[in-house]
Amino acid sequence: MKILYFASLKESLKISNEEMEIITNISVRELRLILISKYGEQYFPSNILCAVNHEIATDSTQLNNANEVAFYPPVTGG
Repeated sequence: MKILYFASLKESLKISNEEMEIITNISVRELRLILISKYGEQYFPSNILCAVNHEIATDSTQLNNANEVAFYPPVTGG
């Protein structure tokens, strides 16, 4: 699957995307745990936003190798 990183997350990780192959389908939450073990929990807090194939996803959304998954920090402003 293709994983995309946006905004400050992209800057912090110093990559904009990566490819990851999974053997069985996993949930967004499971993918987030894999990425936490790879990069650190500070980059993937519980409020990080995720989209799968250009649609907002939840932690229970199921993923496979054909998916495009995007992570981006929540937008703040005033």
